[in-house]
Amino acid sequence: MSAIQQALEPHFAAIKAHVNSDPDFRAAAATTRCTFNLISSDNAEVSIIVGIEHGHTALSVGPVHAGSFGLQARPEHWEAFFAKKLIRPYQSFWGMLRVLGKDKGIEVSGDQALFGRHARLWRIVLDRARDAVHGKQAKAQHDEPPGDEEVELDAITGRYCWLKTSNFGKVKIFYETAGSGTQDMLFLHTAGSDSRQYHSLMSNKQLRDRLTMYAFDLPAHGRSSLGSQQSPEGYALDEDSYLEVIGKMIKSLNLRNTIVCGASMAGHVCLAAAIRARELGIHGSIPCEGCEHLPFTQPIYEIGGADASILDPERVCGMCAPGSPEYYKRQIWWQYSSQGHGVFGGDLKFYFRGWDGRGRVEKIDTKLCPVYMLTGEYDYSCTVEASRATAEKIPGAKFEAMEGLGHFPLTENPEAVLPYLLRALDFIQNQQRS
Repeated sequence: MSAIQQALEPHFAAIKAHVNSDPDFRAAAATTRCTFNLISSDNAEVSIIVGIEHGHTALSVGPVHAGSFGLQARPEHWEAFFAKKLIRPYQSFWGMLRVLGKDKGIEVSGDQALFGRHARLWRIVLDRARDAVHGKQAKAQHDEPPGDEEVELDAITGRYCWLKTSNFGKVKIFYETAGSGTQDMLFLHTAGSDSRQYHSLMSNKQLRDRLTMYAFDLPAHGRSSLGSQQSPEGYALDEDSYLEVIGKMIKSLNLRNTIVCGASMAGHVCLAAAIRARELGIHGSIPCEGCEHLPFTQPIYEIGGADASILDPERVCGMCAPGSPEYYKRQIWWQYSSQGHGVFGGDLKFYFRGWDGRGRVEKIDTKLCPVYMLTGEYDYSCTVEASRATAEKIPGAKFEAMEGLGHFPLTENPEAVLPYLLRALDFIQNQQRS
């Protein structure tokens, strides 16, 4: 009996109940028919067969060739995936595939195109199987927004402004603002997303009293237009273009004493902005999930042949922490699903290849621009170790690891990230006054 069979077969009835009652699964699988295998390398001849047909799933034990594709891992990796206490990258099969890879026994067999096409389904099956193994109660409906201020008229207002840029040309930029505090804060969104990521934090009364907050959509992202020099395909973000837009937005909005904050590629650019703080008019930086450089060694981003509006959000949501509220994770999924063609891939060209702060971050003047770096413990893309190592190279910078948070801390769990953000603000403002 294989390790995956030992782990799951006693729970087949509970897994079926969890999966079939999941509202996301019912919606995604309503018109789908597919079969895939869960394989443990200690017995690669026998597998768990997952059959999906018209909104229902069934599990059985059988040969690996019964499915169109298979998800394979070593026994110790399946054990870590189904453990009660998860550690990165075992919160998702995407994390296992990206960090461990084929060399360590994590692979996808069979039809790669179907693996990508049905990414949402196999991911939900694995998530709900883990819930069933640990005796969690099955849910038949979505959770309500946790902690968001429910008022009839939201505190956030949105407008457009026009920028003239070197790379994008003339472009109409959408931006949002909230709060009336004396400190200006500019939030920067992650790759392939937009400023909707910050709605929860920008609605927070404590932050609105302390800050005047701004967030904008990069050209061709979200509600911003395609620049006059941009084509619908072939988009690639680079450091200079990114910083030019940030600098022009600061000038256009007449921001003063600005602190920049963002995660992932925005975490990287917060470091780039700190390097050029005097030129851009930046006086504080809070890079989240950022470091001096990340090499492109990530095979999951080379998997194609599927609808990017499903595949891209599935790949990125694997980096969320397992304990982050499902409501926020669904919002991240939807935001990533709603972007223009090629936008996510074009942003990744900056995230992996365009940003290189090695030999440069050491020159950041933290007296002019204090730096407070934050990274979530479940981030397997830009790890706590990578961010800490970068912070240690910046004289006067601070770093804090965030417990229970992943790659999208400012979005996936606003309540949990708030204390970290407030400590970062305290540090920067105390440095500004000294």
